[in-house]
Amino acid sequence: MPASLEIAEALLAACLHADHKPGKIQFTKYLYLLDYCHWHFTGSKATSLAWKFYHFGPWCEEAETCLATLSNRYAFGWREEEAVILRSVEVATPPVGLTTKSLIEKIVAQFKDRDFNVLLDVTYSQTEPMVKAQRGDLLDFSTVPVTRTMPEFFPEPVPTSATYQVHPERLQKMEAFRARAETLKEKAKQRMQFRESEDYQQALGMVAEELGTYGKLPEIKGEITLEAANGLGAE
Repeated sequence: MPASLEIAEALLAACLHADHKPGKIQFTKYLYLLDYCHWHFTGSKATSLAWKFYHFGPWCEEAETCLATLSNRYAFGWREEEAVILRSVEVATPPVGLTTKSLIEKIVAQFKDRDFNVLLDVTYSQTEPMVKAQRGDLLDFSTVPVTRTMPEFFPEPVPTSATYQVHPERLQKMEAFRARAETLKEKAKQRMQFRESEDYQQALGMVAEELGTYGKLPEIKGEITLEAANGLGAE
């Protein structure tokens, strides 16, 4: 297995190759996630780093030493501006194995453009060793499921069809309204069929002959004077 320093060096090289210079805390979390993803994929860590729940997240003294060694070897500071380091620092990539190299590239690709707090949230709340540990504990990677796949930190939402259930009482009322509407519709249909029948038309003719010119009521019109209107309320 490659030494932890070699893996940290390969990780730094991948970051710079992706035009990304992480900060010290960010790089430490990348190393931890590499061990986490490697266990997910193979059932073992990529490094020999003994991670523990320190303050708020995963940390170990050996990782701190690796970062200091890389800083001295390539003459840069972890707090330096990203643009300065990208222009001046070139890191050789040591051989670390295909699986480790692939996982490094995927971790850098997933987090290099995301907000730093997203990285912290994933590290603290989406990895079993951190979730199940108490502050000061060594992190137990045996709690990580071995799936032979890269864990999905940002899974695509699965589309689900919205299901709406009507309350039984409202459903009963709706069914009653439907039945009533069908009944009225049928009655209206029967009424229209009757009005179009020959018997109905003959009856209309007989009524017209019977009423003659008296079939219509006279129109009644009238006027009221202003004096009469004013006197309506008088005793």
